[in-house]
Amino acid sequence: MIIVNSKHRSIARENILKVLYQQDLNEYKFSEILKTFVEKRQFDKEYFESIILLIEQNDDEILNFIEKNTDLKIQSLIPIDRSILKLSVCEFMYRSDVPKKVILNESINIAKKYS
Repeated sequence: MIIVNSKHRSIARENILKVLYQQDLNEYKFSEILKTFVEKRQFDKEYFESIILLIEQNDDEILNFIEKNTDLKIQSLIPIDRSILKLSVCEFMYRSDVPKKVILNESINIAKKYS
């Protein structure tokens, strides 16, 4: 059984958000952003990389899910909110190992801090 450090996972989520936000604003490829990404705090790098890859591979499906389940067009959302939603929906859709309560709680905490 793998023991997950929740603080390291939370920092990983914040880092994912930063990458998504930068990608949204600048339209860089994830690979370009990751080359220059620096984080001094310890974080769950494996989780970080897996979520970035999932979003990169399933971006259209994630965005379609968001649009289908909200009254807003995805492009009408501000970039930080769009990034938070993409991260949360990705976890809901593709990471069955993460409890839904955790995803929701983490999303709320990130939104309080960044949105």
